Amino acid sequence: MSTLAAVEFANSAFYDAFSSANIDQMSDLWAEGAAVFCCHPGWQPIHGRDAVLRSWAEIFANAGPMPISHRVLARDLIGDMGIVCCLESVSGHGFIATNLFTRDGKIWRMVHHHAGPIAGRVPVVAASPGPAPN
Repeated sequence: MSTLAAVEFANSAFYDAFSSANIDQMSDLWAEGAAVFCCHPGWQPIHGRDAVLRSWAEIFANAGPMPISHRVLARDLIGDMGIVCCLESVSGHGFIATNLFTRDGKIWRMVHHHAGPIAGRVPVVAASPGPAPN
């Protein structure tokens, strides 16, 4: 699997954890040693792994599993940092998201998720099949 495909695989795993409201899977995705940040739409920025995971636990406790699809618009690498820009559809609401990943050995772990509303007409987002695991 190419490096970019591995980053996109980690990105798809994030959306799988999100849509299934699986806090254990979500926890496995986030980096442990690196500084992490999260900006949920309408929330204040969250800093620190424990605070970020508490925010996901709160979302999952209130919403449970929900229909989510995403479409990758762009992905790139800067050294050992992977960047993925996506369109998201969360329970029928459209967002633009940027997800950052850092390499942890052979695994890519999330260090930043930022989602916000899209100005203007929201494009239809069909489910994006993730790359096949290696």
